[in-house]
Amino acid sequence: MRYCILILFFFCLKVSAQNDSLQRFPVRDSIQIAKDRNFYRQLQEKTKNSKFTRMLYDLMFDPVNPADAKTATKKIENQLQRDFSKYQGKTIRKIYITSLDPFGYSEKDTAVKPTQKIQKIGNVLHARTKEFTIRGLLLIKENSQMDSLEVLESERVLRAQNYIRRTLIRPTNVTGDPNMVDLYVYVLDSWSISADGSVSSRKGELRLREYNSFGLGHRTTLAYKQGYQNEIGTGYTLGYRAQNLFNTYINAEVLRDLDVDGTYENFASIDREFYSPYARWAGEISIRQSFYDEHIYLGDLDTLLLEPLKYRDFNVWGGYAIPVANKDSEEKLPTNLILAGRYTKRDYLDRPGENIDSVAYFSNNNVLLGSVGIRDINYTRDRYIFRNGDIEDISLGHSYFINSGIQRNAGNQNYFYLGIDLTYSDYIKNFGYLATNLGYGSYFFKNTARQSLFRFGTTYFSPIFRVGNWFFRQFAKSNVVVGINRKDFIRDRISINDEDGIYGFDTHQVFGTRKFVFNFQTQSYVPFSWLGFRMSPFINFDLGFIGEAPKPFFSNDLYTKFGMGLIISNDYFVFDNIRLSFAIFPNMPGRGRNILDFNINTDNQFTLENYRYEPPHILEYR
Repeated sequence: MRYCILILFFFCLKVSAQNDSLQRFPVRDSIQIAKDRNFYRQLQEKTKNSKFTRMLYDLMFDPVNPADAKTATKKIENQLQRDFSKYQGKTIRKIYITSLDPFGYSEKDTAVKPTQKIQKIGNVLHARTKEFTIRGLLLIKENSQMDSLEVLESERVLRAQNYIRRTLIRPTNVTGDPNMVDLYVYVLDSWSISADGSVSSRKGELRLREYNSFGLGHRTTLAYKQGYQNEIGTGYTLGYRAQNLFNTYINAEVLRDLDVDGTYENFASIDREFYSPYARWAGEISIRQSFYDEHIYLGDLDTLLLEPLKYRDFNVWGGYAIPVANKDSEEKLPTNLILAGRYTKRDYLDRPGENIDSVAYFSNNNVLLGSVGIRDINYTRDRYIFRNGDIEDISLGHSYFINSGIQRNAGNQNYFYLGIDLTYSDYIKNFGYLATNLGYGSYFFKNTARQSLFRFGTTYFSPIFRVGNWFFRQFAKSNVVVGINRKDFIRDRISINDEDGIYGFDTHQVFGTRKFVFNFQTQSYVPFSWLGFRMSPFINFDLGFIGEAPKPFFSNDLYTKFGMGLIISNDYFVFDNIRLSFAIFPNMPGRGRNILDFNINTDNQFTLENYRYEPPHILEYR
């Protein structure tokens, strides 16, 4: 009987209490906590009698150590409740860096060590992040004055690396010198190897990614593809991205991707991002060559064509950020005026003929753009958004950008382009997170606006709420896109397929020039885990209107989806969350009514505004 009970526990998830200094989650009853601790202590003692039961317990649970629990909790709280005011303005003497393997360690308490054999094996197979890799990402330097904002921003920059799970920087006074301070940087790695695969009717694929090659923070991508039936070829992917070369925040990337049907993509780039409001310059130079089959749907014939498309891209841009407003408090990052210029060139080597593309949608072009704008960003920290208990950084603020320039097509005709991007986001007490973005863009030729686009979107998530030991949030997103004077060609139309509107909705027969999409989801965060894996249930509802003028906007066709499922995540690994979803689509033209769909993917339907800088660009119509 005890083996049956433990096997049942094997499929359950570990209960874990979260100590959080960032948000006041409901406090558990102290009597219940004591009962839980006593239960697990008794379970631990009973499983010692058998190697099999002891192995199952070690896989699922952390050992109970009541002697150290009080001391560890007090130490953690002292480290989380950091008082930077005592150290502000002091000179940083030394920066000590401790990099920790992903399993069994804690950045909050270095006395915690892995106790389970499986944790130790995992750590042996993991390439721990090098000390100089971490040091190169820090905004704070030795022999400079300590600024609490730079400390917190350094933590955020470290957390932004997907091979780092958590980080903590703790200041300490230097004995004998009241004007000096030492900084201790603790970094807890994620397990940085990700392996997955996919199988379809035409091919199978195995993929392997290492996000922290040799502990340098470099990314390696490998894949093998095997074709079936009529496509019996083989393919592969080879990619390498070197990040923060020589501590300059400059990255270099090369990629070769060959599919089983002979289509391919080659890419090489050198780039530097505006990785922080403290970054003064950014830019990129890249080349790309792509060859693939473009899907072109002919509505009057109800026919889907596969037309070979091959092109070369050249892209170069540079930007400079000028602080225009000094921080007016110790909690505000600098506001920047950003000026940038960009040149892109696309040459088509193979494209559809005039009988298919009569409007020359696929035509060679040269684009010269400039942009000017204000970006004011600050960050708040929270938990239980896309991860289960780890600190997540939320961008708050606003940005206003104007993009303008000239596009020259193959016929040597110059089209003037003008576009605006406005974004605002805030975290409102007792209401939640709200982000809005507004965009407009249009070409002008002979004083006439062409291929104009208006876009407005919102993203929202609620404050956390709790039922028992489970946490919940509600997410909502809306998107309005209106196209005016678009080209009379199917590729200059929009859809509500998948990431363009309703995930799982997939048909070539639904398209238009304007749409409204609303997505809603209630997400749970389970209080259990097994080897770091969690299966968190969700329910969602989507609706979308899509059509064309002259019909009134909301009299266009309405499509809906009702769904539920599980999000599979892991506390230690870098791979994307896996969504297992079951949905019903009342109407999907081309496929029928009341379509039942089961889907497994890694798509994240809800993303937050992260104010990642976009170089001068033409607003995308989708």
